[in-house]
Amino acid sequence: MPRGSDADLSRDLGVFAVFTIASGTMIGAGIFVLPGPAAEGAGPASALSFGIAGLIALVATMCAVELATAMPKAGGPYYFTSRAMGPLVGTVVGFGAWLALIFKGSFALEGLGWYVTEFSAVPVLGVAIVGGLLLILINWVGAEETGHLQNFVVIGLVAILAVFAGGGLFAANAELWSPFATTGVEGVITTTGLVFISYLGIVKATAVAEEVEDPGRTLPRALFGAVVFVTLLYVGVMLIVTGVMPIEAIAGSDAPVAEAGRLFLGGLGGAVIALAGIFATVSTANAAILSSSRFPFAMSRDGLVTRKLGKPSPRFGTPARSIWLTGGVMIALVLILEVEDLAKLGGTFGILVFALLNVTVVLLRRSRPEWYDPDYRVPFSPVLPILGSVAALALIPFMGVLSQVSAVAFVLAGVGWYYVQTQRGEPVKPDHDVRDQVLGAQYRQSIEEKRSRIGNVATGGPHVLVETAEGETNPHLLTAMRSFVDRFDADLDVLTITEVPPQIPLSEADHEVDDDWIGRIERELALQNHAVVFDHVRTRDRTDALLESVNERTELVLVDWHDPIRKHHLQESHVDEILRSEFPVRLAVLKHRGTGGIGEIVVATDSGPYDRAEVELADAIATVTGATLTLVTALPQDASEEATTSARSYLEELTDVLSSPAETEVLEAADADRALVRRANEADLLVMGAPTHPDRVREFFGQTTDFVAAETETSVLVVKEPGEQVPFSRRLWRRLQRFGD
Repeated sequence: MPRGSDADLSRDLGVFAVFTIASGTMIGAGIFVLPGPAAEGAGPASALSFGIAGLIALVATMCAVELATAMPKAGGPYYFTSRAMGPLVGTVVGFGAWLALIFKGSFALEGLGWYVTEFSAVPVLGVAIVGGLLLILINWVGAEETGHLQNFVVIGLVAILAVFAGGGLFAANAELWSPFATTGVEGVITTTGLVFISYLGIVKATAVAEEVEDPGRTLPRALFGAVVFVTLLYVGVMLIVTGVMPIEAIAGSDAPVAEAGRLFLGGLGGAVIALAGIFATVSTANAAILSSSRFPFAMSRDGLVTRKLGKPSPRFGTPARSIWLTGGVMIALVLILEVEDLAKLGGTFGILVFALLNVTVVLLRRSRPEWYDPDYRVPFSPVLPILGSVAALALIPFMGVLSQVSAVAFVLAGVGWYYVQTQRGEPVKPDHDVRDQVLGAQYRQSIEEKRSRIGNVATGGPHVLVETAEGETNPHLLTAMRSFVDRFDADLDVLTITEVPPQIPLSEADHEVDDDWIGRIERELALQNHAVVFDHVRTRDRTDALLESVNERTELVLVDWHDPIRKHHLQESHVDEILRSEFPVRLAVLKHRGTGGIGEIVVATDSGPYDRAEVELADAIATVTGATLTLVTALPQDASEEATTSARSYLEELTDVLSSPAETEVLEAADADRALVRRANEADLLVMGAPTHPDRVREFFGQTTDFVAAETETSVLVVKEPGEQVPFSRRLWRRLQRFGD
């Protein structure tokens, strides 16, 4: 992950500046406007709603801090999600996070107009426009100047609210808190969704991470402190308001906090609270411009919007064009939408961003890319981030139909914008998507599983069951038998099956096993301390007979694939049927095509990690024969750099798990299957897994093995882990066959 850029920002924000920026994004018009509808929705328990919303916000903040300390770059949630899930998701999140803050900033600007009119009869919209322009100019000058303004505003706001809380603490009447939850649990949850907009700014504050001094220490202290402080403030204000005013009076007031202040602070109290409203709305709007302007700045550096937005001001070093664009949209929305619509739309977009941030941490923790080394890590991961995502998404149904429809429309618009940008031929970053991170997580899980289980031998005298045709045992099969007996420290059961036609009674199908063949097998295997037992079965159904021969001591079933591979046939073969069966143990089917020994073994896959059986059985043969073992993964020619790096890292780590030395190769080709065929033809044995998602047309016509196993000229060992279910179409066809018999 690159840490630098052609357009870096200066680092001059400390703990207190970040704390005030984060607090300012939360302490805003919400605390002065939302107490009315919140008290109406849940009564005094609305304080609990603010607390629950604060807990959800705290989890998202933990995830945001982890991501920010690993990627201290401008753009915040956009940068984090784009690096984890790719530019498509990044585009949607970037625009969504940008608009969420813009909506909240517009909401604050209009609230500023309301509170100014408490002191002077001026137009509300005029105040909002002038205030917006002044804040744009301040942010244009620089982040340090913005931080100084934010310090002043938040200090003044907290001082006024401290006076309010101190007076209200003694004036509150506990009798007004009974009943506490006037509308029950449902009312508390509904109100949590309503007030959640108050917390949206907290993770957006990480958008200034590139301008923070020592992000590893500054961000956790500043952001966690801001969430806890603001949550306690909200809870305290709601308890005081509901403790000095009846619920009906709170619900009917446009400024319940100011009216509550007048009750215990006198006439001066109303003026003080109105002044606090001015401080709060200025703080919110200022922090919104500062944080949200960094989203288009970061997206421009990735080629997702015009690169002109990514050029810092030559005079002030700030993202000037992005600041002016953000502020202009914010002022325009003040003129278009009502305050309530602004709040709901911003809240819905913000909740989606919160949930995606939590998911991003889980993905990056599981895939563990080399560049991901955060200074702070979320505790109890992945449980805590997942719970945070679920809790946040559960609030969306309470945000209103308009917000939900707008969010869906916006996601579709974001996807459309991304594809327009890519069709224009502009290079976009990062060069990977969510599939690559999921694949990386699968690689990591595969390595952990193999480290713990490869080489573990079952207790209780394991057996290897080998089905082969009498008199046709080939050299490669003997090598595999010897290798697997050695690896699992197992006895050997050699089974031959005679399939008797329906017109012949089983009792008349007499057959004696060739003693010379048995003797030749025993001599060529030359096993020490392992028993070899031969058995012959006469049956109507060869596959059922093999399945019935498996018992609790069977570790592995090895089948000699002496029939030709038929690519298109209506009636499935014995190999087709057993590979599709829900086999209770590991299954390995060997198609012998070679004439000499095994000097090179290739273990191949076209996507995803290997199954444990593939590498363990190949390792067993390589250990006995001394053959060269090569782990090969084929990727599409246009695979991302992230996918290629993850594949190489996975293969390298896998070599440390094996007993024998192994080499690795990552093939990048337009046709991955043909690339694997060409590579397999250079070896003596190809080991690969049975297809888990075969082509449906081929599946109906009995094509179990994929193109590679059918087309290669070398011997093939097809391996399958136990427990895969037979597809319904094949089970139906098999029943029809038996009915006909």
